[in-house]
Amino acid sequence: MFLLILKKNFKKATLLSFAFIGIIYFLEESSSINFFSPEFLLTFLMYLILFAISLDALDKNKLLGLLMSFSLLFLPPAIFPGFAGKLFPLTYGIFIIYLFFTYGLSMFRNWKNNAGL
Repeated sequence: MFLLILKKNFKKATLLSFAFIGIIYFLEESSSINFFSPEFLLTFLMYLILFAISLDALDKNKLLGLLMSFSLLFLPPAIFPGFAGKLFPLTYGIFIIYLFFTYGLSMFRNWKNNAGL
């Protein structure tokens, strides 16, 4: 399920990840982006996965997709400096709840089709 979500939204999520990381570096007034540093690669993978999941949610439900996309703004401390490090559990909680909900829905559909209901 997760790999299917990532495969379906890979191109859009890649573009959004690069754009979002660029905006973050612009807001932090960093001098340059080191593309081969471990920090950048970890950040890029994290945003790639989260944007792919939020794009999947946007396809299924517009309001939920917008909520998940907006919650990505809680991750970098440069956007809300007064709440640095306090808002990221909200983002991860929203994404985990969405993944468990979609997994539970697919389990229910599988059970319903196999049980003959």
